[in-house]
Amino acid sequence: MNNKLSVRLAVFKRMSKLLSVFCRGLVLAVLAVGVPLQAQTLNLVGNKVATYIDEHELPARQMDLVYAAFSAPNLKANWQLQITATTQAWSGSGLKSGKFSGYIDHYSLNQPKDNYVYSLPYIQLDLHAVSRYQSVENVLRLEQLYRERVGIENRFANTDRLRGERDVSWARAPSFFDNMKQLAEGRVDYLLADKAMIAEMNILLKGVGEKPVYVSSMPLFKVDLTLAMNKRFKGAEKVISDFNEAATSLKNSPEYNQLMQSDLARESLLDEKIYTDMLRKW
Repeated sequence: MNNKLSVRLAVFKRMSKLLSVFCRGLVLAVLAVGVPLQAQTLNLVGNKVATYIDEHELPARQMDLVYAAFSAPNLKANWQLQITATTQAWSGSGLKSGKFSGYIDHYSLNQPKDNYVYSLPYIQLDLHAVSRYQSVENVLRLEQLYRERVGIENRFANTDRLRGERDVSWARAPSFFDNMKQLAEGRVDYLLADKAMIAEMNILLKGVGEKPVYVSSMPLFKVDLTLAMNKRFKGAEKVISDFNEAATSLKNSPEYNQLMQSDLARESLLDEKIYTDMLRKW
């Protein structure tokens, strides 16, 4: 073997050894800072609610917020997130079968379950009394609507907290649209509804030259929304910890209001096409 070839082989072996040492060091450094080498799949679910949880060709602010939180660059874990928007029946069966590891819409009106771990609240819904009569602005407690027929969405009516309320006669509706339809057709004089959704409805009403509906000056109920993970999911506590950190950071930034589209100087997030007939008869 000539001297030149011997030198080249020696250099090659030396570089290979250095590269091996470098790679091992890189792996150890990655593990030391807690960054996973492979994304972990996280399948979550939420019950469809217009403007909050829906197919993503439609506004879905709550889903957008959760996606943004799990995409935060400062997260130590790498979660591959998938959120499915579906009905309560399908989400319930999917959670029982293990298809979904958790859900993004636990309402504080419901009691927490022992087999789930819950995040800090990341959205709050203010439930107000709503009416076409301005006098509703003076309603501060549900008892003031004693024996009145009050429209309410099932997502609130079927909760542990409101299921036992007997001060009013509930007129249940499957969706916000159906709840507003009760008011439009005069089947109820009052609603208990999410103030943010009423604001979206009022944008539609103003757009066709109608007076906005009136809202009580104070919320009758404040509803916290949290993310819940089944304890059977390996890493459930880590998911919640990461989400809490990222969601708290988001809530303290301008991005939160952008995601929730808090500025009402815009078109309504409600699908105007399905409200056309209601608005025409208003």
